[in-house]
Amino acid sequence: MFFILSKTFDVLMMPLTMVFVAVIYALITKNRARSRKIIIGALIGLYLMSNDVLVNGLLKRWEPTPILPAKTYEVGVILLGGTVKKYDTLSHNLWLGESGDRGIQALNLYKSGKIKKIIISGGETSLITGQLHSSENDGIRHLLVSAGVPESDIIQEGRSKNTRENATFSAQILQQQFGLKQCVIITSAFHMRRAIGCFEKAGLDVIPFPAHYLQTKSELWFDQLFPSERSLAMFTLVWHEMIGYAVYRVVGYI
Repeated sequence: MFFILSKTFDVLMMPLTMVFVAVIYALITKNRARSRKIIIGALIGLYLMSNDVLVNGLLKRWEPTPILPAKTYEVGVILLGGTVKKYDTLSHNLWLGESGDRGIQALNLYKSGKIKKIIISGGETSLITGQLHSSENDGIRHLLVSAGVPESDIIQEGRSKNTRENATFSAQILQQQFGLKQCVIITSAFHMRRAIGCFEKAGLDVIPFPAHYLQTKSELWFDQLFPSERSLAMFTLVWHEMIGYAVYRVVGYI
């Protein structure tokens, strides 16, 4: 139930949805003065959410600084979610998604000797049927194995549907199979705050290693004063994460 409610709330709170609802209300209200104020407010809000300078500044404050682990750790946990766009289980062709860098960074940590084992945490869940699919999990496993990671060093956790379950089920594996309460977590930089909170709530000592950075270099150009589709997309991602972080705090997941 929480999964369905969270997805519904998430859609309703997205920037374009809110702007769309505001414009519809402005069109049907009989108070013309109020209608003009709503339209102006919606346009200003849309501009602010799509401005390169403002959005990049927000990302720099929200995303943590990348720090390479100082020593070797037993286990690293990859949190899935958009890491694989498509994985053909017959041909083993793999197309990485927008956050596919999570898998690449986990591979780099393993190859550089910073982690010894890798847990791939996450399954794909249909909002309609509630059924879990393993193509993303299997796709990242295939990526790691193809790059030379022994199958014995990979553990697949495919039950989790959200960040809280990533932490809960990973903690069970760490304690039952390794007798550990410590791990490196690899996820997108914009998602790291919520991940840290959930894993610490599950009783784990966390070493964060962010991947998939959204922020860019701070170089001011004239075209950055105009609305940008990319910046709106980046704002949507970080706004979604901020809402998720706030909701998780309210319900006690972090």
